[in-house]
Amino acid sequence: MSKRLKLEKLVLKGYRKDYKVEFKSGLNFISGPTSTGKSSIAEMIDYALGDKDHKKYIEIRESCKDVQLDFSISKSKYRIVRPLFDFQKPVKLFRWNDKAQNYNDDYELLDIKNSVNQSLSSFLLEELGLPKNLKIFNQKFSFRDLFKYSYISQTVIDSEDLLKEKQYGPSLKRRPTIEIIFNIYDQLLDELKTNAKAKSEEINVLENRRDGVDDFLKGLDMVERSFFEERKLEMEIELKEKTKKLTELKGKGKLNNSQSLELEHKIIESKEFIVLKETKIREQLDYLDKLFLLRNQYDSEIDQIEFIIDSDKNLKKFEFEVCPSCLHELNKINNKENECTLCGTTLDNLNELEIKAYKSELKKIKRKNNSLSQFITDQETNLSNLKREKQIKIGELQKLEFELDHLRKEYVSPFIEQIERFNFEIGSLKNKINEIENSLLVINNFYKLNEKIRYEKGIFQTIKDEIKSLEANANSKEDVIKDLSEKYSYILSEFSFPKLADAFLDDKYLPFARGVKYDQLGSLGAVTMVTMAYFLSILIKGIEENNHHPGLLIIDSPRKNLGSDSKGDDEFKDEAIFNSIITYFIHIHKIYGDELQLIVINNGHPEFLDDTFIAKKFDGDGTKDLPYGLIDDMEQ
Repeated sequence: MSKRLKLEKLVLKGYRKDYKVEFKSGLNFISGPTSTGKSSIAEMIDYALGDKDHKKYIEIRESCKDVQLDFSISKSKYRIVRPLFDFQKPVKLFRWNDKAQNYNDDYELLDIKNSVNQSLSSFLLEELGLPKNLKIFNQKFSFRDLFKYSYISQTVIDSEDLLKEKQYGPSLKRRPTIEIIFNIYDQLLDELKTNAKAKSEEINVLENRRDGVDDFLKGLDMVERSFFEERKLEMEIELKEKTKKLTELKGKGKLNNSQSLELEHKIIESKEFIVLKETKIREQLDYLDKLFLLRNQYDSEIDQIEFIIDSDKNLKKFEFEVCPSCLHELNKINNKENECTLCGTTLDNLNELEIKAYKSELKKIKRKNNSLSQFITDQETNLSNLKREKQIKIGELQKLEFELDHLRKEYVSPFIEQIERFNFEIGSLKNKINEIENSLLVINNFYKLNEKIRYEKGIFQTIKDEIKSLEANANSKEDVIKDLSEKYSYILSEFSFPKLADAFLDDKYLPFARGVKYDQLGSLGAVTMVTMAYFLSILIKGIEENNHHPGLLIIDSPRKNLGSDSKGDDEFKDEAIFNSIITYFIHIHKIYGDELQLIVINNGHPEFLDDTFIAKKFDGDGTKDLPYGLIDDMEQ
């Protein structure tokens, strides 16, 4: 029997809390008003299972970091964890450990791209019993191709290009995927046989490695892991007890007298004094730098005034070839303006009043400069005193530390022999624990090899069963199309709209109703019902023995273009149509509930839908004892 994929729990790992949706077999209904996060549940499932990205979702970005999906395939359980909003990071895959009853701490990293063997797609295909290297028109067949028949999004449910048959590129793999689901694809058997051979060789390599490790362990008598685990636990308890006793002994033998305490107190005071002096020295140096800057400014002003006074008496006696200010060669003096052509210095004679004013200002500045120089000298003396006090205290500190060190060396603990013995025993225990941990590492690797071999043998057996089934129960394309057409027509009739009679699938697996191809019906309401009936027929036919449908179908917004809230398409506004669709979903649950999983997302649900079918329900305002949305702890 082919394996099925069953979702168990979706979790958005949050910064403040986690947001969970749990699923069960059969019908799972997610209900609530618009903009409460219903569709994001389906899109997060799609993203966890390998979609290249997801929408930006402001609330999710502000609240969540990872999406976590727990699911099972046959009897094996797995957990996928994928970072949100960082689409290039690899997926973390955890396997359920039955013995420990949790997911393994160690995990595999799977690339989301399909171009490498260790990809999420390859893993899922192999688990479902399909070849991971199958190609269609020289393009790699992936799990994403298969999943297109498990997810009807809002954009697909009323699409008039259902199989992308109007686009050459995207449609290449859609029809062959249907044939893979129903075991009528010509290359499937050959690829399965190739996979079986490769898997057999892989198992042989693993078994050879396992046998080599087994022989090594037997030679060291290290096969029983429980013995080493118990011995390690005993040693860790013993180590803890000896460490406690050692601490107690050191406390009893501690040097503790008034002389050592007084020295320690003086040492602390000396260090604090030195730190204080160093701070004051830095501050004094900064202060002196500012004083030097001010004195330089005074010196510059004195030079300028003296130059002005002297220039009046002397400069015009000479004819300069270079400027006395910048020493560059001069052009001739502009006699009309009596200025230096380079520096612009005015060479007019100063009158007596101006000379007197300059001399008075010069005298004031010189007096200030002299006072400042004396003040700087005093501050430099203060700095020298601070440095000297620091050095004296450093000398005192060194003497104190030497005296304390000497006092401690003279002290001999009365428990010294016991302390040395405990130190030796503790060191010996730590070495033994380290040896046990190394042994456990080898043994654990041996057990992991065994687990890997069991896992690969399970995959190998699945492939062999698929080969046997294909060889014994080969389906014909005509039989498959006939059966699909019957199921498709029956489902449409259950939707209580007789105008969609005369329904069938043609030889290209395209749906017809009213005798015309679905995209010619002229009504999005009709297309919505045709789309659901089409995917449901593939699901129900696909879960039959020997077929390869994952057994999961997600339908987002079956009420789109239907029911009393639809716009246009008046003939499809009857609420009874929508109710009949929900009634058929319940019928599927009763007939196939243990074999498939149907997840339906819609704005509200009929009153007759039992609460046992409700997987998640939102009210949009948080006033009806329900969460207002998937992210239910933020302001809306």
